[in-house]
Amino acid sequence: MTPQADARSEIARSGRRFLQLFAQNDVAAIAACYTEDAQMLPANMQPIRGRAQIESVFKFTGGRGHTLEFLTRELEVIGATAIEIGEYVRGARDGSVVDRGKYIVIWKRVAGEWKIHRDMFSTSQPRGVELC
Repeated sequence: MTPQADARSEIARSGRRFLQLFAQNDVAAIAACYTEDAQMLPANMQPIRGRAQIESVFKFTGGRGHTLEFLTRELEVIGATAIEIGEYVRGARDGSVVDRGKYIVIWKRVAGEWKIHRDMFSTSQPRGVELC
């Protein structure tokens, strides 16, 4: 494999781990997927800065059994940084879809691991429309 292909494979593995941890509602392990100085940039909110603050956000976002799926549309690796653009679907315990949207993640290789450094996402649902 080329270094670029290796990085893509490692990032995909890191993404799958994040999704598994989300489904398990393991907020400490989810937060560990982010760099220490990470920023989460959700729609309609102020930036959330640092791993500890990101962990506190995940304490209130779901619960065991909630799911999240990513569909990567683009992934560009530039040395120890990568930019991923894609779409997400968030599900509830009962299998219903709670939200659909888009995201951009900037990954950073830290101590041999790919970590989320910047995480920006927003719903694609029109205002006032809720999925059941």
